[in-house]
Amino acid sequence: MTSIIQQLEEVAQLVIEAESMVIFTGAGISVPSGVPDFRSPGGLWEKYDPFEVSSMKAFKKKPEKVWEFFRELYEKFSDPQPNPAHYAVTKIQQIKGTDNVHIVTQNIDGLHKKSGSENVFEIHGNAENMHCYKCGFEEILDVEKHLNTFPYPKCPNCNKPLKPNVVLFEEQLDNNLFQRALRIAVKSDLAIGIGTSLGVFPAANILLAPPPRTKKVIFNLTKTYYDHLIHYRIMGDVVDTLPELVKEIEKKLA
Repeated sequence: MTSIIQQLEEVAQLVIEAESMVIFTGAGISVPSGVPDFRSPGGLWEKYDPFEVSSMKAFKKKPEKVWEFFRELYEKFSDPQPNPAHYAVTKIQQIKGTDNVHIVTQNIDGLHKKSGSENVFEIHGNAENMHCYKCGFEEILDVEKHLNTFPYPKCPNCNKPLKPNVVLFEEQLDNNLFQRALRIAVKSDLAIGIGTSLGVFPAANILLAPPPRTKKVIFNLTKTYYDHLIHYRIMGDVVDTLPELVKEIEKKLA
């Protein structure tokens, strides 16, 4: 059985040789930063019915109830900071060159950008922005203003309830943004998944859709249903394995 060290050495070589890379991240990269995991065992969807507190239908029907849930999230998980896994992704991008590494994330926490990464596609949105679904008005989250306005903050243009600029259940992704990310992924030499169950579509296609010539790697604590399609599976805590990958890359380049 191949050891993790040997796997990391081989993946480091793939990173060095790749002319273009896509890195696809899910909740598992941000859990060590204190950001909740929604779907895994013990996640928030075991406590809440997502269609009652995080669906577009619920938001339009009872925005005050959905905003109770939003406030709990913002107050409970406020101001998360990047962890070593985020910084490892940024370091890989810096080593390879910003234009050669694109990051596509399902996460809405903005931690990739906070860690210094560029070329980040936040395909599920960013919770640090407010958005009006009716007229498209947007503004940066102001904790004092938005969280302390009851029953919910309203759009200054059309008076409809504002919501975090994130994709709710029953709401479509920004198709232009997603298609741009997918085109980049399909053309990449190397696709790396981090902390994702590959259970949410179409997002998971960022890692799964690239053709057979694209080497695929996943860093995860647990197995996924699609592991048979992945060339390298690095099992372990990403705050440990990703910094080790960076060390291997730097060692080979020294």
